[in-house]
Amino acid sequence: MKSSRGTSWRTSAGLWIDIEIDDAAKRQIDRGDLEISNPGLTYVCVALAEPDEEGARDRYFILTKSDLQKICAVNYRSWIAKHDWQRPRNYRSLDNRYDIADLAPFENNWGLISKQLN
Repeated sequence: MKSSRGTSWRTSAGLWIDIEIDDAAKRQIDRGDLEISNPGLTYVCVALAEPDEEGARDRYFILTKSDLQKICAVNYRSWIAKHDWQRPRNYRSLDNRYDIADLAPFENNWGLISKQLN
């Protein structure tokens, strides 16, 4: 389970994509998606409501590790391609983000947990 008070979650692109660091050119090279272990593992991402916000509620997004890999890989590739695979500050950084808009199709996807338990 991952939780956030905001609208996004941090991860590392290195968990999802095979990225080689070219120190000479100070750039990253995409070697394709990693073969992840346990692709069917269930992730629950929780967007915590602000405690003092009237009518606010926590939001739950339930998806598989494979689903999350797809989201994170697309997001990272889209962002870094705009920079020609050279991060602006630290060329070795693999900081990656995903947010509520990316997870929207998985909101309240409680059926996945039932399916996994059967």
